[in-house]
Amino acid sequence: MNVMRRSGKWLAVLTAMAVLNGCQLFDFGRPNLPPSGDPAAVVDRVSGPDGQRFLLEITSASWEDNGRRAGELFAWIPRGAQSDDPATSARAAETAHAIASFLADDRDQIADSPDNPALWRSFTDSLIPYLGAMVGDDRGIAGFAPLDGLESPMRRTASLFAAMTKDSEANRAWVDAADAKALEYEQAFAKAAVAEPLLADRGVAQRDLLRAARLRSLVATGDHLTNPESPTPISTAGEIEIKYQVAALTARDDDPHINEEFFRDGRLLPLSDIPDSYRSIYDSQLTVYLTPWPRIREAVAQFGRTYNRIANGQ
Repeated sequence: MNVMRRSGKWLAVLTAMAVLNGCQLFDFGRPNLPPSGDPAAVVDRVSGPDGQRFLLEITSASWEDNGRRAGELFAWIPRGAQSDDPATSARAAETAHAIASFLADDRDQIADSPDNPALWRSFTDSLIPYLGAMVGDDRGIAGFAPLDGLESPMRRTASLFAAMTKDSEANRAWVDAADAKALEYEQAFAKAAVAEPLLADRGVAQRDLLRAARLRSLVATGDHLTNPESPTPISTAGEIEIKYQVAALTARDDDPHINEEFFRDGRLLPLSDIPDSYRSIYDSQLTVYLTPWPRIREAVAQFGRTYNRIANGQ
């Protein structure tokens, strides 16, 4: 019995020492990082079978440098995304897709993780080149498939946009890039619609317009998912913006359908310059102005349906 007691005591002591030594020698919140200058090693670590766990570990760690060293692992991705070398662009897309999938699927787990602003800015910089690919535009980008079907509510992509709100500075850069990309699509649609009004609701013009609708809705829906008490986003302002983009290319300040005060120096004012109390009139007059072009009005309606499918489908 005495031998058993002594053995039990020694076992307890050895266990305690092992735990203490483990705490001293290993910091489970700070995984070993591959060399930041070796993209192939980063791809293997992030895209391998334990890649999602690795991303969770570096996101959950309390880095003394605010995640700078961990974020440097992905500094090559923005350049790689635009590379003419197929192997380099493929590595960049594979790694970025793994990051996007992790942020989308593990959003709830990382919501209360340490701030690590440098790491979040790195995530943002890595994914910005793929904003178009996320909504179906793979021009100039290879190997990044959308996280969702383009005709679906895009729940995973909306979750990704919600995850990006974790860091305010990184999210500002993310939203600014998404807004700029959406505006690019909207302006391309407007030019195509004015050039060929009968084709405004189909083909290339429609594709650009629906890409804009997805991005606009994903930005708003991501914010709503983070703040569920806020109103569900609606497409009204986005539809008015589309009407403006088209009308601005052709409307003149002497047009009988649009009030003179909606022009400045001969140019139609955007929605952002219209006082709230006049926006309903502004919208109605743009709608009347576009009445002769039913295909354009149908395209605007398609924008609204695409936007609302995402906003209402979470």
